[in-house]
Amino acid sequence: MGWLKKHIGLTSLGEFGFKRWLDSHASEVLAEVGVREGQVVLDFGCGSGTYTIPAAKLVGKDGRVYALDIDKEALDRIEERAKREELRNIVRIDAFGEGDVPLRDEAIDLMLLIDVLQEIDDKEALFHEACRILKSDGIVSVYPMHIAEEEVIRLATRRGFILVKRGANDRILVFSRVR
Repeated sequence: MGWLKKHIGLTSLGEFGFKRWLDSHASEVLAEVGVREGQVVLDFGCGSGTYTIPAAKLVGKDGRVYALDIDKEALDRIEERAKREELRNIVRIDAFGEGDVPLRDEAIDLMLLIDVLQEIDDKEALFHEACRILKSDGIVSVYPMHIAEEEVIRLATRRGFILVKRGANDRILVFSRVR
């Protein structure tokens, strides 16, 4: 049984209530979906850094977290917070809309897509990029708050991923690359 299933009442929370809960338990949720010491993580559409900062703490000084977003001010705030918390393992990536992720092939262990897919017009291209930048045993963790879970599964499997588990009370989909 996962960490979250031990918490009574989570199944009765609506999506917005669950998202608030998820945000306030980011570190535990990230650990449950596979963020580990020494990994390289991409927080795609990181926004305010709700998951970036806890991920940076989990991967430790030997790991790295790429914070990618189109909102420059949000990225500025993440950098300021990281500095205050003495986190030196966060790398900012300013995105200029949809398109290629400026990382080399097989550069990351884990990609976070937390409540961001609804903002992406070409979701299939995003999963194609995920396949390119993930290491052979890499994973993508998706919280599809505003998009049908079935659509996410279809998109991911068409791009060479398999659903390997569900986390956070079955609301986060964890995919692995198929090699």
